[in-house]
Amino acid sequence: MGARFPGASRLAKRNKNHELQRAVAFLEPMMRLTVSGVIGASYLFAIFSVLFIVVLLSMIGIGILILIPVSLLVGLLTHYIIIVYPVAKMNEYRLELSEEADLIFEQFILIFQSGGTIFDAIEMVAQSDHPLLSAIFRRILGRVHEGIPPEDLLMEFAKNQPSNDLRRYLMAIVSALEQKTDLLDTISGESFEADQTLRQRNMELESRILIVSAISTYFPILLTLAISLSGLATNPLVLLVLPLLVSMNLLMTSRFSRQFGAYFDRPNKSGLIPPSQDQIIREYDEFLNFMMLLGELLRSNNTLEVAIIAVRNDVAPEVQRLLDIIINAVQWQETDIRDAFNQAITKALGQRVANLLKMIVDMCEVSALDAGERISRIAARLIQRSSVAKERESIIAAQKMKVYILTITSAAVLGLLTSLAPFLYIGSIFSSGGTWNPYSLSLVDMLPLLITMGLTTCFNGYLNSRMVNGQRNVLFACVCLLLFWMTYAFSSSFLGASIT
Repeated sequence: MGARFPGASRLAKRNKNHELQRAVAFLEPMMRLTVSGVIGASYLFAIFSVLFIVVLLSMIGIGILILIPVSLLVGLLTHYIIIVYPVAKMNEYRLELSEEADLIFEQFILIFQSGGTIFDAIEMVAQSDHPLLSAIFRRILGRVHEGIPPEDLLMEFAKNQPSNDLRRYLMAIVSALEQKTDLLDTISGESFEADQTLRQRNMELESRILIVSAISTYFPILLTLAISLSGLATNPLVLLVLPLLVSMNLLMTSRFSRQFGAYFDRPNKSGLIPPSQDQIIREYDEFLNFMMLLGELLRSNNTLEVAIIAVRNDVAPEVQRLLDIIINAVQWQETDIRDAFNQAITKALGQRVANLLKMIVDMCEVSALDAGERISRIAARLIQRSSVAKERESIIAAQKMKVYILTITSAAVLGLLTSLAPFLYIGSIFSSGGTWNPYSLSLVDMLPLLITMGLTTCFNGYLNSRMVNGQRNVLFACVCLLLFWMTYAFSSSFLGASIT
């Protein structure tokens, strides 16, 4: 629709935003975007939003001095949000692509060392369980069948995706094929961007969580003060503010809950009761320790079957559970080692462990001795990255108390301001006859404001607790509501206002 906007193609040619062009090229297979469509949509929706705000404020009776800046500000914000959305969406995939880049690189090395071609390597990645890359490589595989050289497709994808690590790997792969060099000699295979991105997000975590919780708690306080000063506390239309406040808080906290929630992994199998993130993380950490031991044994010229039996008693129960499946299948059921690993893969709690199990058996099928070196190297990198990623959990734990205190404090302040609403009407100061008598207002008269702010406090407590992965969200919401009510009742009684 945006591409049909008059002059959209001309505006797209004048636009020099290379990040937008790269984001559109990256997202085009998933979202069917074009640069002219994005730019046209930004101007089109900006005009619509300006017209909507002008009509809305005119119907309310807002003067032109306020109407013009508000409508223009909304239009500019709409234009900016639509323009930056593809870039922001692309950057969301940056960490995911960087984390998968190491395993992708190892898969290419595995195929090349076993005598396979680049087509075999692309096919292997396409058949793997990488969350985003497997789907992209399946599309690349389809275009290879159409006669396009795979090297060109890899270079095209490398240029149009956000991860510098993955771009470096893919360019090294293509260069090694052209110059017939060993990939292990071309590049170290160590990913830096994933670590840097995690540390950057950890630094942003505290400020973002506090900003969201502050907006969701202080904005109702300011709104209550504005309603009280304007004398609208008894107006039933105040109830219309409730869905606005709840929607605003839900939008912000849901976004940050996804971004800063339990960071680690998805369950390997969905069920009625999926494993918790703590269980998945514990299994993953112990599996990395197992990989270090396994790598040492494989480098001592042991076979994979012998190494697994030798290391079984030295690992934690979380990993012993998986190794017992493999050992029983090989020794008692006389199953092939790959089939035994496939049985263990289905029992892994997290997808990361399942992917690592598949990688181990693939590497050992080529050369167990070489696999030992690579497995130890990969485990060392993943252990370092796991420690970096866990910084986020420690920061969340530190911020939970701050968010809880901020939410509880705002509930008490909101109850206090609601009780002061009858006394804050600024029009009573200038009225000649003293028509406004705060002591004559009953609880029923104050119900619109009470219901609006009481439910807002309850929802804010629930959403803020969920944002920081609180365990008892409903209980905390009830505590906030009760604290709001207690503060209102005590303050009203102290001021002598009627609460019956």
